[in-house]
Amino acid sequence: MTRISIISALTIIALYLLSPQLTFSEEGRYNVVIEESFYVVKPENTEKFLKVYREKLYPFWEEMRKMGIIAEEYKLYSQRVHTLDPLWTYKTVVKFPNYAAIDKWLEMRDQVYTKLFPGEEGYKTPRKEINLITEEHWDEFIREMPLSR
Repeated sequence: MTRISIISALTIIALYLLSPQLTFSEEGRYNVVIEESFYVVKPENTEKFLKVYREKLYPFWEEMRKMGIIAEEYKLYSQRVHTLDPLWTYKTVVKFPNYAAIDKWLEMRDQVYTKLFPGEEGYKTPRKEINLITEEHWDEFIREMPLSR
């Protein structure tokens, strides 16, 4: 074997052995997890939906932001022009700094909600109200992928 062949072979082996570590370090750079929740609500229920979100869920998520559980302000969107499919009425967006924060949110949500709204049955109370007036609901957990390196 020539010296160049040996160096090439060693380089290929080194890259192969290091590639999982490189992949892991790249993966670790993009930890923010975005949850988008979509709701289909009949027109006659939109005011009630907004009332529950503004009075019960937004203060809850603001408390989560203050505690550092979520990375940015909780957002609520509606479409200006409806698309054909999938048709949704409202979308909420919450950014978690990482997957561990989601676990912490799940663990603490009833306790935090009850602190804000004593006498209610925790976080399940406003979710029940929303579920009663929502025809369809789905969540998508996504992450942003940077385009530049």
